[in-house]
Amino acid sequence: MLISSPHLRRYLLLLASLAALLIILGCNRLAAAPDFQVAQFDGGSFQLSEMTGQEAVVINFWYPSCPPCREEMPHFEEVWQQVQEQDQDVRFLGLFVPQGFDTEQDARDFVDELGLTFDFATDLQARIAQAYEVQYFPTTYFINKEGRVFQQEISNLDRESLAAIISQMTGG
Repeated sequence: MLISSPHLRRYLLLLASLAALLIILGCNRLAAAPDFQVAQFDGGSFQLSEMTGQEAVVINFWYPSCPPCREEMPHFEEVWQQVQEQDQDVRFLGLFVPQGFDTEQDARDFVDELGLTFDFATDLQARIAQAYEVQYFPTTYFINKEGRVFQQEISNLDRESLAAIISQMTGG
């Protein structure tokens, strides 16, 4: 027996509604952040998966001769200081990605020159940047405590924008 036309329409409408719901739910899931380990400028080690369940992480991909990267670093330092004062469970990591003539020493000199106090490391051979599909600088990833990408920003961030995203991510 064939399904009558009104029943077929209801069935197709229900099926389309379920498909739309699945698409919406699938788009709202946060992607797991690719894990990596790096040696920090201060000699310590950083592994993203060790932060899961403990701290949210702000990862900034940059290089010293990038004008927007240079412009945003004081804002990162200012927000980093606020995060520390408020005892928030957020960690900052500046990942120097070698570009052109910039060397790790140039990156270290820049960090010292600006008195930046959050963690820095070198992304040797840009493997981490490739895993995160970084194409433009600066690019910043906000990773929540569950180890998932909360947000990605491909631009230089000012203090207000950076603080607002962190507040949204941490529920603060």
